[in-house]
Order: sequence, then structure tokens, then C-alpha cells
Amino acid sequence: MELLEAAAVTRIYGDGQKTVAAVLHYDRELSNNDIKMEDFEVEGRTITDAYVSEAGMAGKPSDNGSFAVLELSPDDPDAKTCRMTGRGRKARTCVAAARVKVKTGGRWYISSRTINLTADEFREYTFEVPGTDKKLNYNLYIPQGSAAGHKLPLVLFMHDAGSCSDDVCAPLAQGNGAAVWAQTEEQKRHPCFVLAPQFPSKTAEDDFTVTWEADAVTELVKHLLTVFPVDEKRIYGTGQSMGCMMLCELLIRNPGFFAGCFLVAGQWNPDTMGAVKKENIWILVSEKDEKAFPVMGACMERIEQEGGRVSRGSVDARMPEEEQNAAMRRIVQKGCNIIFTWYEKDSVLPEGADVFPGACHVNTWVHAYGLEAIHDWLFSQCRNPIDFSCRHDVMLKNEDGTLTPMDVPYYQSELVAPGTWRILSDGDYSYLVEGEDEALMIDSGYGCGNIRAYCQSLTDKPVRRIANTHDHFDHTANNCYFDCAYMSAETKELATIPFPSFEGIEFPRDYPVEVIDEGYTFHLGGRDLVTFKIPDHAAGSLAFLDNKEGILFCGDELGMPFGKSMNGSVEAFRNHLKRLQEHRDEIRLLCTGPGVTDAGFMDRLAENMDYILAGHEGRPLETPGKQRPADTDQEAASGQVIYDRRLPHAPDRHQDDPAEFPFRRVMDHAGLKVIYDVRKVFAEIPV
Repeated sequence: MELLEAAAVTRIYGDGQKTVAAVLHYDRELSNNDIKMEDFEVEGRTITDAYVSEAGMAGKPSDNGSFAVLELSPDDPDAKTCRMTGRGRKARTCVAAARVKVKTGGRWYISSRTINLTADEFREYTFEVPGTDKKLNYNLYIPQGSAAGHKLPLVLFMHDAGSCSDDVCAPLAQGNGAAVWAQTEEQKRHPCFVLAPQFPSKTAEDDFTVTWEADAVTELVKHLLTVFPVDEKRIYGTGQSMGCMMLCELLIRNPGFFAGCFLVAGQWNPDTMGAVKKENIWILVSEKDEKAFPVMGACMERIEQEGGRVSRGSVDARMPEEEQNAAMRRIVQKGCNIIFTWYEKDSVLPEGADVFPGACHVNTWVHAYGLEAIHDWLFSQCRNPIDFSCRHDVMLKNEDGTLTPMDVPYYQSELVAPGTWRILSDGDYSYLVEGEDEALMIDSGYGCGNIRAYCQSLTDKPVRRIANTHDHFDHTANNCYFDCAYMSAETKELATIPFPSFEGIEFPRDYPVEVIDEGYTFHLGGRDLVTFKIPDHAAGSLAFLDNKEGILFCGDELGMPFGKSMNGSVEAFRNHLKRLQEHRDEIRLLCTGPGVTDAGFMDRLAENMDYILAGHEGRPLETPGKQRPADTDQEAASGQVIYDRRLPHAPDRHQDDPAEFPFRRVMDHAGLKVIYDVRKVFAEIPV
């Protein structure tokens, strides 16, 4: 057999791009019996595996094919494609074309082409800065889904000073700060554009000054917004060392421009960083980084002095990645928009490695970009989050009797079934439903804080979508944090109308919405939720049936502790219940706004309604309106308004029309109460 071609294959790791395989193309079909590791030699490299591949791709073995793949150890001294020239401030990165020299059949062959995994997916461009003669080279990854018409986020990555180079590809080859976002599995989870500018020389100094490239990067991002379907509300920034420093300055100069930023191994001026107190920022440094750890710590103190809220935490970089991610998710649950984390001691270095000045600094980003918990947090952020600060003097009474200002995020969650969480923020309960591929939020509540980020801290599956059971604001207020909200046509008309107690708070109303109807199915991976219409409490109410766990998510239509208060026809709602009861064997739990109850509630409610429809009339309703505990709302001695976290705020409560009160009846039957209007027992139009 004759060797037609040899190709080198590179892959990008946290510590840089490495040649990891040789692909040999032969003139005939091969089987694995034809390929033995000992028949090959690669100069200066260690062969770790050899196999046949039909596709000619590393990591894709097959029984037959015309390609042989030799996998090479990424730990070999000569594996890296990047080389550093110079020292200190004169250090520069050079990227060499990957090459392998393979010996087989007694002859040596040199690779004639290179396959750069991930890096080849980027395109190189040059941006001419408007009004100047300056140019900025950059790499851009354009996601496959960008042609579908809907907008996608953009991640900006800015490299460190040691990666300054004349090679445009250097930001990609130096490590995985740019490449990680474009990798296939990450794109499935978080599809996005990835922008990686190339800086030939330093752009940020220790005296907290930056060069012209800082503003040029901002102009470049704005330019890309006009060329590609980039979601301007979801521009994310990340950078390491010098790139981190420049990103800090961009945050100060451009408030609200970034939806969220991940700052790695850098620091900035504590005197000016207080200005970013409302931005969504995650910082990760090494405890043994002699500059980044103490100076960025001082920045956090300044942010808190300015009224910002900061969560702190640490992990050991030598811990299993799964444990690191779990620790990071717990930090997110504190609900702060700024998170300051560090790798403990010198754990970023391999056990027993030599410690040299700057070692812990440069090894921070070797680990940082591999943490999926931080990726998930970043993509759960959106620009201009809802600002509750004008309600700081309003207090919410928690279930344990403590008081929390209304502008402080508060979350409680409970696992009520496998992969199913009940979540309390403010008002009714929301739910998180986890499948094998993604997790779906059901209703978003109206509490302060990014409930999507909190939900993302509960699961390692991406949380991108939300389904609304109905239009009331205590179920829809936080929809804007999600990529898309799914609701009925009737709900869409009313979902963005705030309740009176939120007057003065600006809620985004232009978030993406997809209108759905009965029969629509959410496919979460091994778990489907089927949609049913069930209107009464609200005109567009929907319920979602989870066949796998036997759960019906039904908002406020079912599950009130006493029974049900009808707005419309008893007969019409009973007909909707009949359709649900066709699936009664599949339903064991009702997950509702008031809480979780057994599915027998639905049977008792149906029996009560059948009793009414059979001609029985309930007793007159003795007291109009909804009864609440006397101390639900109270004026504190200081004059602060106090609302109960689990009950509607006083200004938002529904008040019965006195003229309607004489027609209201209460039917006590089958262990439940149904409050209804004697004029609306039967439907005017058959359902």
C-alpha cells in the first residue's frame, strides 16, 4: 500500500495549541489488522494509539477506511505550536505551523497539511477604525445557527501580554480562552459568535492606562452588530491578565454595554472600579498571584463601599472538575451580581512543580476556562438587568419571620421529584424541569435578581427557555433573563404589564416570545412536556404534562388549598378538566403556583363541579374578597412597608366587584370549595 498524504492535527488546550495526531491517507482500504503502533514512528513524539478511520479524523475510529490515525501525547515537550521569544516586557508569541515527521515501512514522510481543530473554524478579518488610520486584526467564529434569522450572543476574548504577536492566530493558539466557546459541545450548549482581537503589543499598563485598542475593540463590536445577527443584549466579555485589565477599563467606560464579563488573572484601579457595581462580573484569580489577588480584592472592597454586592469563594484547582463546578454553582446561589473567586494557594501548579515568579499568575488561565459552571453563569446574564433599588426600603417577610429588603435577591429551592425543583423567590412558586439535554423553567416569578442564573446553579444542563402558565406578573416578570419565553397568544397580550406594587421599576418588554397552543411539546432530552389549554384563572392559561415523572404543571388554575375560585363558566372549565383526565393515569403530582399537591385534587375538583352541573347550588359567599392574615402587610415603626413573601402584595390584590357579590356561591363538596357565579354555571359556547 502507498501513503498518499500525511497531515498533522492540532487541538487547543488550556496551556495552548498542541499537535495531537498524524493522519495518514493510503491508496487502499485498511482494516485495524493492518495498523499496529509498533509499525510507526513519529520524530520527537510519543504515539499513544493507532487505528483506522473512515472519516480521516482523530477520535473517530472505524473498522475499515483508507486513513490511519496516530494519536500523539499532548504532554510531549515538542507538542506545542506556540513558542515564546524574548523575556519580560519584550516577550512575544510565535505560532509555528504544526508538522509531523512519520516513519513507516522504513521511510520518513513529512506532513503536507495541517488540520487545526476549532482554530480552523475561525475567520481572519481586519477592522479599519473609523476616523483614524489604525487597523485592528481579529479572529471571528461565526456559529452555524446564525443564518436561521434569530440573534445569538457574542463572546469577546482578549489575550494576555505574553501572547502579543504578529500572528493573527496567536489569540487562538495561546490557550483556550477564545477557542473554548467555539468548540462543538460548547456550541451545542451555548451557541454564540466568538471574537478574538490580536494585539501586536501591550494595550494595558500597571499604571491603569490603556492604548487606542481599547476603544477600537468597542467600535469593532458595534460594527459586528451591524453585519451579523448578534444579540446586542447579550454581549459577553472575557480576558486574561492584560486582557482582563483592558476589559475592566471597558466596563468603566461603557456602562451597561456588556451583559456579563469573566475576568481572569488580572486587576485594575481600586479607585475607579466602584463604577462597575451594577455590572454582572465573575472574577477568578490565584491566591498566590502576587498582584491580581490582593489588588482585585481591594477592587471588591471598593465596590462594596459603593453599595455593590459581592459573593466570594475559593476552590482547589487540583480537585476533580466536577467538584469545582459544584462549588462554583453554590457561590452563584448567593444571588450577587459580582462574584470574586480564587484558586487556593498554589493549586494551579502541578503537584511538586517548581514555583517561579509569575507561575501562579500564568497558570490561572490554564484551568479557568474549563469550568462549565462559569460558562453557564455567563450565558444566563443579560444587559440591563431589572433594577429594584427604588424598593430598598420595602421589606419582604420570609417564612422564618426574618425581613429582607425587596431589592435583595432571595431564593429557596426544593427537589420535589427527580430533576424537578420548586423555587421560591417572591410570590408564587416557579419550577425547573431537567432533561438529558436541557432544563426548562416554568414561570419566572417577580422577585429581585436573575432567577435564570439561580436555576442554572441547580443543574449542569443549560437553562435557556421559559414556559409561562399564564399572564399574571407574578409568573412573568423575569422572563427577560431567558433566551425565549413560550406562552399562549392571550398571555402574550398581557404578560408585560407590571402589578401596581412595582410602579417605577423598569421591566424589559421586548424579550423574544414564541406563541404556543395545545399540543405543543417541549423536548428536553429523555423528558417531554405536552401543552394543554386550561383557561379560567386567566384567559390564556396553559398546563404542561410531564409524562416521565407524572407531573402536571398548571400555574394557578389548580392547587389552591381551599379548592378553586372560578372566573368563568363551571361547565367550560370542567370540559378542560375532562381532557386532562384522559391522561389521569399519567399524573401523580400537581405542581402549581401555590405549591405541590397530589393529583387526587383534580379528581375532587371534578366531582365538585359535576355536583354543581347536576343542579345543586352552593351557599351564598359570606365575605367578599380574598381573606388574608391581618399581619400580612404592616407598617414598621420606621415607616417601611412589609409584604409577606408568599402572598400577593397589598396593592396587587384582586378586589371583587360589590355588584357581583350577590351572585357568588360556595359549593362545599368532595372535600373542596368551589366559588362560582350562579349566572356562569353553563358555558354560553360549547367547549
